[in-house]
Amino acid sequence: MKTINATLINIYHICHRELWLHANGITMEHTSDVVYEGKLIGEESYPQRAEKNQELEILAELDGGIRASAKIDFFDAQKGIVHETKKSDAKERAHVAQVKFYLFLLRKNGIPAHYGIIEYPKLRTTERVDLPNDEMIEVENWIKDVSEIINREVCPPKLSVSKCRSCSYFDFCWSGEIEE
Repeated sequence: MKTINATLINIYHICHRELWLHANGITMEHTSDVVYEGKLIGEESYPQRAEKNQELEILAELDGGIRASAKIDFFDAQKGIVHETKKSDAKERAHVAQVKFYLFLLRKNGIPAHYGIIEYPKLRTTERVDLPNDEMIEVENWIKDVSEIINREVCPPKLSVSKCRSCSYFDFCWSGEIEE
């Protein structure tokens, strides 16, 4: 049984094929300039944070033996606020899901987590993410769905090509099938 992490939750909300491939060791992010740029933005946008906030690794065991874990880069434990930095709001739904996953794991471990903030430094905007108690079961269901998808014998089908063009897996999935 594979451990479900925040990256898998994020990808789950974008593409089940990418989710399966990533979870099963076929990773393409290392070839993507977009992924690299996002990583740099996350590391360089708020250098003063290391002094005030703490990085936190957290784990939870769920029903059915499913393990969920996360490494939260910036958690303000005094205020109970998760901070997540993203390059753009292009995949906003996935970003929100990732922060809800962090809040879920924190609460499952008895750590006060009031809300999250997604920061988009390039856009100079932020978005508050709440996880009402009645949505905790929804996050748990995402985790169960991810576990089911990544443990399948067969890779899920591709999305339409229009949704795939900026994906780091584009060439892998569409090689030889697209006429330019």
